[in-house]
Amino acid sequence: MRRGHPCGGDRKAHGVDPRPSIASAFTVHDGCCWLGKSALQQTVAERCSGLDILSSTFFFSSTDPTRNTVSAVIPTIAYQLGSNNPVLREAISAAVTKDPLIFEKSLKTQMNKLIVNPIVDLSQEFSKSELAALPYAIFIDGLDECADEQRQAGLLETIDDCLLQNDALPFRIFIASRPEWAIRSALEDTGYLHQKAYHIQLSDQYDASGDIRSSLRRRFREIGRRSSDPRARSPSWPSEEDIETLVANASGQFIYAATVIKFVSERRSSPVDRLRAVLTWTLEDRAQPFAALDLLYTNIVSAAREAYEAAHPERDFLLSFSVCQLLNRHQYAISPCFRMLTDLEDNAHRSLISDLRSLVTTIKVQNSNEVLRFYHKSFMDFLESASRSKSLFVPTSRAVEFVTVSYVRLIDRDDPAISSIHGFIDSLLFWGFDARKPEFGCIPHILSTGNNSEKIKRWEKMDKLVKENMEIKAPMPKPIINGWLAILSHVILEVENHHDQEFHRVIRTLHDEWQQIIDEIWSDAEDSGSDDTDSEEQGGGAE
Repeated sequence: MRRGHPCGGDRKAHGVDPRPSIASAFTVHDGCCWLGKSALQQTVAERCSGLDILSSTFFFSSTDPTRNTVSAVIPTIAYQLGSNNPVLREAISAAVTKDPLIFEKSLKTQMNKLIVNPIVDLSQEFSKSELAALPYAIFIDGLDECADEQRQAGLLETIDDCLLQNDALPFRIFIASRPEWAIRSALEDTGYLHQKAYHIQLSDQYDASGDIRSSLRRRFREIGRRSSDPRARSPSWPSEEDIETLVANASGQFIYAATVIKFVSERRSSPVDRLRAVLTWTLEDRAQPFAALDLLYTNIVSAAREAYEAAHPERDFLLSFSVCQLLNRHQYAISPCFRMLTDLEDNAHRSLISDLRSLVTTIKVQNSNEVLRFYHKSFMDFLESASRSKSLFVPTSRAVEFVTVSYVRLIDRDDPAISSIHGFIDSLLFWGFDARKPEFGCIPHILSTGNNSEKIKRWEKMDKLVKENMEIKAPMPKPIINGWLAILSHVILEVENHHDQEFHRVIRTLHDEWQQIIDEIWSDAEDSGSDDTDSEEQGGGAE
């Protein structure tokens, strides 16, 4: 039961090659960074909502640990489907009750049991008009921001196998993505989605300046109306010259305009003064593709750093923020991990980012803990590029060194808090350990500082914690166990060169015990064979 394209639009106005209107169950629009794919996706989704045909939406975000993995996609779609129809909600709930482990199963199993089967079963009970009344537009945005390309491909294959090849289903699926490997290979001439998808390629030749200009005018009027500064409420603010300067700086990049708006709308300051600050920042080299954006990021971060270190002279703003990034990258909550690692006050991360709110926010996860959410991936790219962030750049190795030193401090003083963050330590320090990589090089040395008695006591504590975490996380991800064994092997070689016989004996014993554990685990795994589960690649979680 296929229905036509629900929401029309002027594709030519968006730099899209005109194509005849076709009835397709699957629409993909892709294009390079900052062409407004997400804005277009959201606009169409809102239009569908107004027509009562919006079934569900899922917006990937690489900076949000709750939305950068495919594991949440199908449960989210199923939940929103059930929210739209009580009968369907009962059918989906019954599927979960029947198989409580369904969310650990493969994507195809989840899709069939939570979405396909309930719809097919109901189609036998519903009249055609009742079935046609079900909301049917599904939007998935930012597929390229899913953490693993193989999983991106797996989601596309699941959509194809379970939804597109079943004519009994009413759905229209809209996906937006950068043209990365998974989507590109599926859509190319020989790809399995080539004949099934209505492929809209957003052209990088499209000049977004007009849309950016209109958006800036509208948003500044809204900011002015809310402001207590009478200058901002004046019809002459901002001037046309100011708008044109911003449009020129944006160079067609919506993200520049969005970041300026967030920065200017900060309510603690006058929008007039903050806009003037943006306009007085000068570009050294307009030829660089990210020059205007990098200048904006540089000045926002520099101002935040200056304000934070003025209030806390003993603290290193850039290093602290880099540690927060590291926590986020490994999908661990900023609170309480950041406080434990830094020995700072509760919620110290909030004061750290208080002047970065135009770029970063926090969201609550389990147990009211918080994770960072970056509004734009480009800000993370900026921070991780030494050539772009320049004096603001902090190598990952510095943050890893800080965390390792903090970990040793907690271990040595028998801090009970260490158990609650050891999952993060496993994921960060031990996951895929390779001494040849710069970020890993310091770890064995720092873990082995001190006299023999201190070192032995510390390594025995660490070994106990890893084993405890292994029981909690059973089965512990293979890269963590292999990484822990690799660190023990590296320390053995270092100790042999320094002739520390007692310490060498202890480390050798721990190494041999873990080698035996690993041999037993893999032997059991081979005997039991594979099952229908999708284990996460990452050992962390927003704990």
